[in-house]
Amino acid sequence: MKLRLAVLALLISSISAHATITINLGADKLFQSNGTTPIPTGSLLQLVVSTTDNVFTAPTANSFVGNSADDIVLASFASQSNGTFGGPIVFSLSGNLNAGDQIMLRWFPTLTLASSSPGAGTSFGQFRTNNIENFSDIAWVVPADGSTVSLNFLDIAGGGSEPNSAGTASLLTAAVPEPSSVALAIFGGTSLILAVRRRVKI
Repeated sequence: MKLRLAVLALLISSISAHATITINLGADKLFQSNGTTPIPTGSLLQLVVSTTDNVFTAPTANSFVGNSADDIVLASFASQSNGTFGGPIVFSLSGNLNAGDQIMLRWFPTLTLASSSPGAGTSFGQFRTNNIENFSDIAWVVPADGSTVSLNFLDIAGGGSEPNSAGTASLLTAAVPEPSSVALAIFGGTSLILAVRRRVKI
């Protein structure tokens, strides 16, 4: 009986149960594309994680993580007044998400939580660092299971040390070519190659 209980206890302990992770995130100040006007209250902010290769794919018209197979949106939330955000992000390790995966903050001044996709030519900003910042106790990576940590983006306008340009939505989402356009481009390229080969043979 004792042996059965010991085996049962071992089986139960071998099942990995992940504890809750809390990231207390603070952002101040985030700007629109002009670099001087704070993003509107209610603008879309996201925490994006690269779960495999530590390479982040830029958002496109159709997707907040572009065509990446390993980037995930960990959390979406709305900005507060004057281009700021402060609050806890609570999650557990699951799927491909692991401690040590890189985290990036992205913000979209013209989008809200109701937006299902970015759209082409939408301005956005992004920030992450491996350096420990003031008021932050770890780099921008997924912390260990069960941790409570703080991640903060503070530019000069917000009382921090990062340049204001780091908080500016100076990037644009890319348009995704229509399937017919891609096919036409391939056809055109193939035709050009064949034409060149014919000339070389003559």
